[in-house]
Amino acid sequence: MLLATRRVIATSRLLSTRAGVGHSGHLSADNLKNQHDAPDTTTAGLSAKQRYLFDLNGFLVLKGALSPDEVKAANEAIDANSDKLHERKGQLRTSALYGRESSALAGDGETGRIDGGGMLGWAAPHREPFRNTLAHPKLVGAMTDLMGAGYRLDHSPLLLAMEKGAEGHTLHGGAVTEAGEPAWPLRYECVGGQMRNQLLTVCLQLTPAPAGAGGFCAVPGSHKSNFPIPPALADLADEELAQYVQQPALDAGDVLIFSEATLHGTLPWTADHQRRTVIYRFAPAGSAYGRGYVEWPAEMLAGMSEAQRAVCAAPYHPRMNRVCLDDDGNAVEPKPRESWKIEFDERVFGRRYF
Repeated sequence: MLLATRRVIATSRLLSTRAGVGHSGHLSADNLKNQHDAPDTTTAGLSAKQRYLFDLNGFLVLKGALSPDEVKAANEAIDANSDKLHERKGQLRTSALYGRESSALAGDGETGRIDGGGMLGWAAPHREPFRNTLAHPKLVGAMTDLMGAGYRLDHSPLLLAMEKGAEGHTLHGGAVTEAGEPAWPLRYECVGGQMRNQLLTVCLQLTPAPAGAGGFCAVPGSHKSNFPIPPALADLADEELAQYVQQPALDAGDVLIFSEATLHGTLPWTADHQRRTVIYRFAPAGSAYGRGYVEWPAEMLAGMSEAQRAVCAAPYHPRMNRVCLDDDGNAVEPKPRESWKIEFDERVFGRRYF
């Protein structure tokens, strides 16, 4: 009973009071007619400076979010599962646009990007460094700030590795489609001081990517663009446009977060060491872009913590008794729906949820 009470209190704070609800001009959760509609006003994840920079640029680097031990464990896990990595060759190369390879992104013309997946289902202990990201104490607050309480894993994590000479990736994503229509599934917006991303990518940097080495690049501010990308920018064919593409310098252990509404891509890798980045795509509680959640592999979910499984849950709103995470990455049971509402729903629909 005591544990349940603590969880109810924690959920109330998570969804309503943690950032000043109840202050002048805001409704307290206790005063709302339906307390399950209590607004998410999380501000504990990002500093004012970080919020400004993300809203300005569409991406943000969390310096040193992973400890050296966490980086070491992730790299050792990849080394132990190197047989599961695959190089992209031929038509799988990522430096071509409309069937024509970009000279600015081709690298040496032969070396392909290396992809790997399934890390969440690798044998223990190699899966743990990648599972930990789902509810990492250094990341959960930022992800809640950017997607709301109850954020969820939308795509299986993907390892991107690049040897010297590997090709880049044409710029993609963006707030507007090539046809000039809003890219609703990737939308970024900020309303009332709250940022929301329909699809957010979180990248674990496992080896250094110094300035000029290549790797992730983006057009700052493009997540708020109202016009389609000029094709000559997508493959960096226009020098005037290409000057607006930035490659942030990253150290091993940094975590890069960006909106999929931000126009982004990859520059050819020029460093002597291998680039290693693991990317995750997350979405708000009630939305989905990918369909992997329909049937996550059994080995992926086996042995996960309650918090990790909560992040892998199917899309539905926190109002529907969704388990969320607190700032420390712990699972917080939802506030129980009133028993008289549940009983009536079961009479009407024949089941608890409808």
